[in-house]
Amino acid sequence: MIDNNIQQLIDSGSSVVKLPAGEFRGPFYADRPCTIEGNGTTLWNSDNNVFVIDSPDVKLKDLRIEMIDPAEDRFSVCSHYPFEAENVEIIGLTAGAGDEDTVPDVQKQIKLGSFRAETENTFVFEIYSPGDATVETEMKDISVFPVSLKKGINRITVKTAVLPSGTFIYGDILIKSFFTRRFYIQGMASENAEITADKLIYQVDNEEIDRLKDAPQKNAETVKNIKRPSQPPQERASSGSAQRETPRNTPQAKPMATHTLSRGERISIDEYSDDPLRIYMSYRALFKEIDIDPYAFMLDANGVTSCDDDFVFFGNRETMSGAITFMDDGSIELDLKKVPDHIKKISFVYSIYQPGPNDNFSKVMEPFAAVVQNGREIFRYTASELFAETTIIFMEIYKHNSGWKLNTVGQGYRDGLKRLCASYGLIVS
Repeated sequence: MIDNNIQQLIDSGSSVVKLPAGEFRGPFYADRPCTIEGNGTTLWNSDNNVFVIDSPDVKLKDLRIEMIDPAEDRFSVCSHYPFEAENVEIIGLTAGAGDEDTVPDVQKQIKLGSFRAETENTFVFEIYSPGDATVETEMKDISVFPVSLKKGINRITVKTAVLPSGTFIYGDILIKSFFTRRFYIQGMASENAEITADKLIYQVDNEEIDRLKDAPQKNAETVKNIKRPSQPPQERASSGSAQRETPRNTPQAKPMATHTLSRGERISIDEYSDDPLRIYMSYRALFKEIDIDPYAFMLDANGVTSCDDDFVFFGNRETMSGAITFMDDGSIELDLKKVPDHIKKISFVYSIYQPGPNDNFSKVMEPFAAVVQNGREIFRYTASELFAETTIIFMEIYKHNSGWKLNTVGQGYRDGLKRLCASYGLIVS
């Protein structure tokens, strides 16, 4: 059995600490020389630092370290000593990492909006690099240049391929300096859109850059006061099996559902329309560590997503209307009062992120979606009849006359998210 107590692994005395796959909430502390090596591992926090280094000769490798709610006094990584990093993705501010401390925490979504189909379009955005860096993307229908950046403010050009109308572009760009930083790109080709030539879609805030120029010196003083809380010895070196960490996309235990739904069941939810609803996905157990992400599609009368704003996921966390929000705990919040008039249905989907050859819902015991309001679970649907699929539509909420209904769909796709997007009018590039 894999020991998922991350701090206990770090304290184990091993010179190379190999972390399991999954998402684990910090803070974590490395107060001895060692290499911390991930394996599809995300370390995160929202109200404290994520990873604190309080020893020389520490190396971080193959990790994703994420500060959910950035603030000037909370850091994804903070260190009292120089350290090494190899293939470490950062979200949030850093302290004790030299010039990396001067990088502002900026919007990670690069929204191209609608652009002309059947022709090339170009967009420009600015980015601040703390030093020499490279730009990488695996998206097949866009190209980016330059691929090498210098310290300071750089302009990056994004050029689209010639795409048919209705093609939805979604992917990421990696900026690699000492750390790796990820930016999500999304947009849609449309026959009615204007041709876009070198449209500036994001500019760096020069005042913010100037403000952070002294960050390495200021952060050095801040780091002095960041120490590992003292703990009784027995707590820092506990014996026996550790408790399994709860993945970020899995809700904490809720009261049992007041209404257990069957596949294909349709019920009115008008009585629950005054306050926001939360839709969670969880399971009884995992047979393999896999990352399952939520998606919400807002559909019009034709059953399609007509613009990229109506597709909510980790790269587009909120609709302009505020009707749907991707929450920090991996749930989706829905405010029915804010749903635009042209939206007739909302589809709630969960998909395995970048599945391997044998990754599917057969590795998930009793996956279920739960609807929660004001902290109380009101509905639950378990999709126990699906196995080989990598993507599942758990439920839909749709307009019925002047009210709202919920439908438990339970439809799975072995081909993954790409095929489902196509059924909603999105051709994912």
